[in-house]
Amino acid sequence: MTRDEAETAALIERLVGSVADGEDQAVEAALRPKDLDEFIGQEKVREQLDLVLRAARARGATADHVLLSGAPGLGKTTLSMIIAAEMEAPLRITSGPAIQHAGDLAAILSSLQEGEVLFLDEIHRMSRPAEEMLYMAMEDFRVDVIVGKGLGATAIPLELPPFTLVGATVRAGLLLPPLRDRFGFTAHMEFYEPPELERVVHRSARLLEVETTSEGATEIAGRSRGTPRIANRL
Repeated sequence: MTRDEAETAALIERLVGSVADGEDQAVEAALRPKDLDEFIGQEKVREQLDLVLRAARARGATADHVLLSGAPGLGKTTLSMIIAAEMEAPLRITSGPAIQHAGDLAAILSSLQEGEVLFLDEIHRMSRPAEEMLYMAMEDFRVDVIVGKGLGATAIPLELPPFTLVGATVRAGLLLPPLRDRFGFTAHMEFYEPPELERVVHRSARLLEVETTSEGATEIAGRSRGTPRIANRL
């Protein structure tokens, strides 16, 4: 493969790949919808999530924990931001690979504010000790912090303020049942239909002040593999 061929292949992979790099993340941030009414597609998920958030606001309580599954680029991170905005709560973002020890999770949980939304991407990649700590945190808003080692180790209970966990995974089946069952709302996000992606393209073009035609939007939508992230790149 020549250098030009390699560069072309790399460009194509960036356009249709499922992972967002720094430049893509910056553009996505500018294009993200700010509320459920502005969010395109995923009608069933939006309607059910709207009921969950309305019920929480009516009770004056934090929203139930939410588990979102689906392929990368379908809007899981965007929905977590919308949940925080709808609940008028701060948002904390982290990922499963970043939590390799129970102490890592304890440090995050102990610093949460009341009502805060914690978005945990790739939740299935969290370490097992941290996952077991999360069971109690989600259910009882409490964790036991182990101080010391061996026979002298002591468990100190730490009370946590009520918070909402939004977990994201490519497949809910990757989570163990004890963790999956602690989510009050679970939703699977489907790939987008071409008409939905056309709406995404027109909206993004308007925000980016880029001229587009109906034919162009249709062409882009048909080549986006059912994924808004790819449509925005194209």
